[in-house]
Amino acid sequence: MKENVKTQTQKENTDTTGSDTKELPEDTSLTSLTKNRRFTIVGMGGSAGSLEAIEEFLQSVPSDSGIAFVLVKHLDPTHESVLPDLLQRCTLMPVSTIEDGMEVHPNHVYVIPENKDLAIMNGQLVLLEPSKPRGFRMPIDNFLQSLAEDWGEKAACIIFSGMGSDGELGARFIKESVGLVIVQDPATATYDSMPRSAIQTGTPDYIVSPAEMAGKLIDYVKYPSKKLEKKHQSTDKKMAVALQKVFILLRSQTGHDFSLYKRNTIMRRMERRMQTNQIFDLEEYVRFLQEHSTETENLFKELLIGVTKFFRDAPGFLALEERILPELLKKKGKNDTFRVWIVGCSTGEEAYSIAILIRECINKLKIRPNFKVQIYATDLDADAIKKARSGLYMANISNDMSADRLDRWFIKKDDQYQIVQEIREMVIFAEHNLLKDASFTKLDLLCCRNVLIYFTQELQKKLLPMFHYTLNPGGVLFLGPSETISGHEDLFVSVDVKWKLYRRRDNTSSINKIAEFPNTTILPKLPITLPAQKKQPSRQPSFLTDLTRKLLLEKHTPPAVLIDENGTILYVNGRTGKYLELYPGQMAMNVFDMAREGLGFELRNAVLRAYTQQEPVVINEVRVKTNGSFSLIRLKVDPIEQPLEMKGLLLVVFEDLPQVKRTRIVNRNGSTDTEKDRLIAELEKELRFTKEHLQHTIEEMETSVEELKSTNEELQSTNEELQSTNEEANTAKEETQALNEELLTVNMEFRAKTDELTEINNDMANLLNSSDIATIFLNQKLEIKRFTNRATKIVNLIQSDIGRPVAHISTNLNYNHITRDAKEVLDLLQPKELQVEAKNGQWYAMRINPYRTLDNFIGGVVISFIDITTLKQLERAAIRLTENIVQTIRHPMVVLNSSFRIVSVNYSFLQLFSLSEPQVSGEVIFTIGGGFLRIPALRELLEELPRHETQFNNQVLNHTFDGVGTKNIVINSHRIVQQETSAELIVISIEEAV
Repeated sequence: MKENVKTQTQKENTDTTGSDTKELPEDTSLTSLTKNRRFTIVGMGGSAGSLEAIEEFLQSVPSDSGIAFVLVKHLDPTHESVLPDLLQRCTLMPVSTIEDGMEVHPNHVYVIPENKDLAIMNGQLVLLEPSKPRGFRMPIDNFLQSLAEDWGEKAACIIFSGMGSDGELGARFIKESVGLVIVQDPATATYDSMPRSAIQTGTPDYIVSPAEMAGKLIDYVKYPSKKLEKKHQSTDKKMAVALQKVFILLRSQTGHDFSLYKRNTIMRRMERRMQTNQIFDLEEYVRFLQEHSTETENLFKELLIGVTKFFRDAPGFLALEERILPELLKKKGKNDTFRVWIVGCSTGEEAYSIAILIRECINKLKIRPNFKVQIYATDLDADAIKKARSGLYMANISNDMSADRLDRWFIKKDDQYQIVQEIREMVIFAEHNLLKDASFTKLDLLCCRNVLIYFTQELQKKLLPMFHYTLNPGGVLFLGPSETISGHEDLFVSVDVKWKLYRRRDNTSSINKIAEFPNTTILPKLPITLPAQKKQPSRQPSFLTDLTRKLLLEKHTPPAVLIDENGTILYVNGRTGKYLELYPGQMAMNVFDMAREGLGFELRNAVLRAYTQQEPVVINEVRVKTNGSFSLIRLKVDPIEQPLEMKGLLLVVFEDLPQVKRTRIVNRNGSTDTEKDRLIAELEKELRFTKEHLQHTIEEMETSVEELKSTNEELQSTNEELQSTNEEANTAKEETQALNEELLTVNMEFRAKTDELTEINNDMANLLNSSDIATIFLNQKLEIKRFTNRATKIVNLIQSDIGRPVAHISTNLNYNHITRDAKEVLDLLQPKELQVEAKNGQWYAMRINPYRTLDNFIGGVVISFIDITTLKQLERAAIRLTENIVQTIRHPMVVLNSSFRIVSVNYSFLQLFSLSEPQVSGEVIFTIGGGFLRIPALRELLEELPRHETQFNNQVLNHTFDGVGTKNIVINSHRIVQQETSAELIVISIEEAV
């Protein structure tokens, strides 16, 4: 979208909160009213045939409408205008000729004087001397542009009958400033060129007859008072809800989301449409949108009104041309690409302006670039892109550039200008949503002029880092005069403060800043998968049984259990009930839980030592309580080292020891020393085990802490790598999306060119087939490229013959030298034409011409056959008629063709010279009879006859004949030309002078 009216956008840029502009206090003075823009100014434009329509319009306007009218008409600069006097007769409003500095008042009509240009500033009319010669002036465009900039939404324009396109650009400016545009219905216009040019822009609010214009204008002007009455009846909450519904309707029908645009801009545009439809409540307008899908489309177009022109803000383009482009172009090396992105290109004027500057700069630097120039111009509006691709503009662009630039880069076509192919091929146009689609990357220049002003500050803060990311190091950002990079000085450095040229800073990164940008699809967070522990092999019961039995048989072990490192029992051998027992509750096959009293402490200690040290552990005299009494056992825990897949298994063996009788010494307190010693020993043993277990636990904890530290460092490193990988992935994704966008763009260009080529081919095929001329196209190898249907009747061709040499194809002609003649034309590049006869008796004029491309490249030959059978028949009839006439004359007569060969002779001629008809037929007259008529004077007369005369009479020639002597003969001759066949015959009569 290209919306860039300076005054309007500066006003909108100062309000980023979306609040409404405050109304200025009421004032009765006309000067205050003008300054506060409290009345409407209508700029009226017209040319040839518009006077009657203007008079009809003014007759319908009330004299107290509160509107001011300024008429800009194409006038003869050499004659004083009487237009004010003519208009005064049809209106009660005062009609005045504009004077320099005149202030505009409502209920007045102001008329431009002859040979002046007009502008308005602060409500005062300013007369200017014309800057263009007569025939190139666009006074209506100039005034309407200044009116839009000065008067804003209170500006309106009416385009009446006229020739040319003046007013088309001005209507764009009026519409962009949220003003009213009315155009005369072309059906009622004397000359419809100006109205049609304005209608093609899509800006008119009303296309009506002059009689209907006044009613539409008055209703429009009265709308604000009704609007303000309704405005305060709805709360802000209701307005926000209604606005949200409008966004949803727009998104559902157009696919574009306008919720991120400035609320002020959206509201002004919506009120503009409400004013046009005479709807005074926002909720009512929402219902109107739901019921009328065409109004949704009209609102969408209203939001996309693009106002642009060639080299707009010319000093900014001059700064770009002199300070930026030479530096950027000089940096490009062989096989590099100079990439430019024009954001919001509208109808293409700015894109072509940049392309022209680049081409001129290359020529000025006198470099022969071996690098490519790619300019991508994108916009949301499909209609604008279509117009931009055509590269065809109205004649009013002559106001936007010098005459030299216009002549060099444009081709005049009727009343329009076509951009030259050299510039057109530099630019690729594509539909593109800046907020949703992938951006172009690796750019040297990014032009986003007067687009950011329509977005909220939050969105601008996300767009600028994205712009930084898309630019190459040292790349340049070109913004509009009302836009800034406020808050992003770390990303760009200013090159030109006034014209908003910024260079990308290379010491910063914008990747993190664009992570949440709407058009950046965040990759889903992937779960971090740590290296999995090696999966333990399935321990099949049969395998464990065989293994355990083998171990027990080799070592002759008593009852035992096979456990893993966690104490889980995997296999039980023998009777282990004396040492292990099941506990009530949930089933748990854990050896530590099932150990009987007195065994648990020693068992845990032995298993831990055996597992950590991977050495057998044997503990003697372990007291185990069974059935109320204690017995001694030997506990042995043996790690199983083989096979490898069984690593981590332990074999716990229980072996009974013989009971030893101990001496019992009874102390005073009734206890025995043996029992006391045993209790002390058990406590010491338990204490020792506790210390060892504690030390082991501390060591394990320290080891675990070290491992955790190491793991944490690895995780931090892995996290950094993942972040880096994620950034690279995002970058690669953006580049891929950008590349895909470029491919789609190029594909769209190719598709458009393919469609155009297909249409041209269809036209050419229909043209060739509809003509009665048989044509065969041969390439440089004299192979058949294509042929028309008519050619198949002369040369035996079918579709599969394409690609075959023409020498392999048989013809229906009594002529076998087509290949020779075609090769001769290809070698000499000289056309050849001759008459050939077909086997069915038809005659054709065969023409062989070189096949030249648009680049003057010889690509083969073209053979065409034109049926001349009728002409041949007429020629033969003429010859027979001449022969019959000649035979009836008694004087010797002879008929020659243009080559002086005898076509016919009469009997008197044969008798005079003693010749027979076979001896003379087809012979040159100077060679018959041994050359007796080889008379130099006769030859001179015959050769001069076609050049100057149609006949000569009674020419006496003196000649000495062999065997006869000198005689005087009288020659009469007449040249006959058949207009139908262009055939030429010479009739000669010969007689002896008396």
